Amino acid sequence: MGLSRQVEILPFAGSHSGHAYFSDPQPCDETLIAEISPCSGGELFCHRRQTDQLMVLRGSIDLVVVQDGRLRSIPLREDEAAWVRIPPGVPHGAINRGRTPALLVNAVVRHGPSDGRDYRPRRLPAALQQQWHALTGRAAA
Repeated sequence: MGLSRQVEILPFAGSHSGHAYFSDPQPCDETLIAEISPCSGGELFCHRRQTDQLMVLRGSIDLVVVQDGRLRSIPLREDEAAWVRIPPGVPHGAINRGRTPALLVNAVVRHGPSDGRDYRPRRLPAALQQQWHALTGRAAA
């Protein structure tokens, strides 16, 4: 997998077995599970040497990424399964507008040693505050 700086939305491919649907495996070094609380948002993460490959297992979120100096919202829902690949260096976060936590799987691809700063939230840049408030429907503080 080449290192692109663009977020990719990949079709969900897999196979049926009874009432279960199994996703084709994603190449990864480790698999993480994340729970996104309702009304969460406002934090961005940016990994230096890690590609995130996310899929919503339960609930829905708006994945927000910073591309070309602007916020881009990508709706992800359990009933419209897709993988989203976020390359290193792309700030991203999630907004859960629902009433229950959303559950995500992350098939992480490592491109070097993990950096502890990768999992500390970053403040939203001031230049993007107005756009963030428009996305979340919340008034600016």
